[in-house]
Amino acid sequence: MDETKTKKRTRKHAFSAVDAVLILLLVAAVAGVVLRVVTTQKQADATEGAPTMYAVYFEVEETHEDVLASVASFDAVYLLDGDARLGYMGAYRDRDTGEFHIALTPAPAEGAEGDRRVTALGCFVATEAENTAGGLLVGKSGLYLAPGACLEVRTDRARMTIRITEILPHS
Repeated sequence: MDETKTKKRTRKHAFSAVDAVLILLLVAAVAGVVLRVVTTQKQADATEGAPTMYAVYFEVEETHEDVLASVASFDAVYLLDGDARLGYMGAYRDRDTGEFHIALTPAPAEGAEGDRRVTALGCFVATEAENTAGGLLVGKSGLYLAPGACLEVRTDRARMTIRITEILPHS
């Protein structure tokens, strides 16, 4: 009986197929972790510093026709009380009619023949914006924009009160 115990102790473990499979699984797990870390870092480097832009559609009610004429595409849009830049006036395509509009466009409305006050539709491109649940945080000031919000804004040549109607990713 003592001889069998000593034989078992002196016998060396032979390398088997199970050992090879375990080693391969361990190497694959380590490679997967390294690959995930490298891919995540590359994605973070690629998006860092690139501003995220959104098209903010709005309506201006009861504004004078001269205001419409003084606003042009690519005019900077600021909050009225401050220097916080929201973005730039943009051109957009009306989804209902397919027409291409630049800056502010009078909305179809019924009014008095000589009335120079109109309701206008427009779009500005919010730069450096972060998408949040239901809206945007814009710029360094962290101003929250959402559909239905009213803002007093200005360009270099005009000031107006807008009501945001829609926010979409800018393509």
